[in-house]
Amino acid sequence: MNTGSILLGFLVVTGFAHAAEPQLHTFERVQLMDRYYSEGINAADINGDGYMDVIHGPFWFAGPDFKKENIIYQTPPQNREAYANNFFSWPYDFNKDGRVDVLTAGFPGTPAYVYENPGPEGMDKPWPKHQVYDWVSNESPHFVNLVGDDPPELVCTRDGQFVYVEVNPANGLEPWNFYPLSEKIAPTKFGHGLGVGDINKDGRLDILMKDGWLEQPEDLTQGYWDLHKVNFAQAGGAEMYAYDVDGDGDNDVITSLAAHEYGLAWHEQTPEGFKEHLIMGDRPGLNNYGIHFSELHSVQLADMDSDGLKDIVTGKTYWSHHKKSQGWDDGAVVYWFKLVRGKEGVDWVPMKADGEAGIGRQIIVKDVNGDKLPDILTGGMKGAHVLLHQVKKVSEAEWQAAQPQPVKITDEAPAADGKAAPIDASSGNVPGALEGEALAANAKASAGTAKVQNMKNFTGSRWSGGAQLFWTGAKEGDSLEIEVAAPAAGSYTLEAVFTKAPDFAIVQLTLDGKDLGAPIDLYQFGKVGTTGVLENKLGDLAAGDHKLTIRLTGTNPSAVQKRYVGLDYVRLVKQD
Repeated sequence: MNTGSILLGFLVVTGFAHAAEPQLHTFERVQLMDRYYSEGINAADINGDGYMDVIHGPFWFAGPDFKKENIIYQTPPQNREAYANNFFSWPYDFNKDGRVDVLTAGFPGTPAYVYENPGPEGMDKPWPKHQVYDWVSNESPHFVNLVGDDPPELVCTRDGQFVYVEVNPANGLEPWNFYPLSEKIAPTKFGHGLGVGDINKDGRLDILMKDGWLEQPEDLTQGYWDLHKVNFAQAGGAEMYAYDVDGDGDNDVITSLAAHEYGLAWHEQTPEGFKEHLIMGDRPGLNNYGIHFSELHSVQLADMDSDGLKDIVTGKTYWSHHKKSQGWDDGAVVYWFKLVRGKEGVDWVPMKADGEAGIGRQIIVKDVNGDKLPDILTGGMKGAHVLLHQVKKVSEAEWQAAQPQPVKITDEAPAADGKAAPIDASSGNVPGALEGEALAANAKASAGTAKVQNMKNFTGSRWSGGAQLFWTGAKEGDSLEIEVAAPAAGSYTLEAVFTKAPDFAIVQLTLDGKDLGAPIDLYQFGKVGTTGVLENKLGDLAAGDHKLTIRLTGTNPSAVQKRYVGLDYVRLVKQD
């Protein structure tokens, strides 16, 4: 077991009051294993000692420290270029012997099994295995009390139909019966997006899907449930929820939009139907705080900060389609989105819980250490992790300093486009240029780091000297200062060539404190290149050193919010 870094999730919202005692929420990452066995995870008291244990694929980890790895069944580590044979785990006492068993579902279209808890005398060997159902499809099945009896039902699809599967009432370890709820309106084997919730507030739980919802009838013997068509998601995401987001008394719908791409939204229920409100899209400009990540293949709804409102907990299902998904190589993040209701409506404030654990197809929120704080459990290609939730009381000043600010995203800056740089064919340099790579060592950054980056492997443009000054780790308002020298007094033009890329910023050039023209947008969709030569007429300069400043002023709405800056070269050209 490895303990990872502590990451801050700030319980703060710009423009909204905080509790009487301001607090910061943090999460300590505890790695249970780094091998790939399962896409799912869960927690329950397996050995009856009063502590919560963590279930991940073929193992359970004994609480309270989760250090001891115990076997449920035997299987080798899974190939990360393929998929595990275990996707989901649900703890429940199926044979009513007082011990917690484990229900598992694997790759879509495969059976569900119950692993029978053998008790203390059998914990050192594989548990007895019972096939209880032969076909679990949809990649977000639920084990939930759907129809109001006991025990819960398994909700999934089978051969294109939505079904619920009833635990055998005589013996929960014997085969279960299933009940079709719809025509064949779902994918035969796979399918994304599935939820259980009371849409019309009649006291009965309905089935949510990407294309609408199935209304649970008063009489379960009437046959198929009534289908209400609504376009909640084109591709379909993960777990879906019916919840009163805006506090107006009816239940809205929360869903990710595409399990292997981008998108998170809530659909407001109105008398006319459902109205979509995008929380996060495929680019920074579609989120108030500039956040975007893909592969939201599992979503939980939980009150993370004890304010009485449920928050969204999700993250990136790292390598959910290996290298095929959009943004597959972005960070394996875990976030919770704080729900805030205010005079101007609803806001979801993104709080980063972790940047390394990622999630699988089943993210779980449970208090696993008994401190009455909801912890986050994740399992997938990155292994298994518990993110232990901690709360720290802070001063008003600390609270204010930690408040997340909406990202300044602007499209007011013109795209940077100039003539080709006059690179000498023999030397590979622009004559008389101050090369960015030569300036990097002495450049003064108010934040971040200026370093040299080799650009010879980028084929979209040519860089003078084959390299650039690469400034990273900056945010809006930060600046980078470099010295340029006028060899003699006279009238000059400043030439500058920057790099353009999907994750580059908007910058303002100043010389000796005076702005040089308008801000420069260094964003370019889909490829890396240069701006070409950008010219600024300076007028008369005294001989000697002058301070050239690059100030980061914002980002393009379509840019990835890395806020990088690359400088190929600058050159002072004396006018005749």
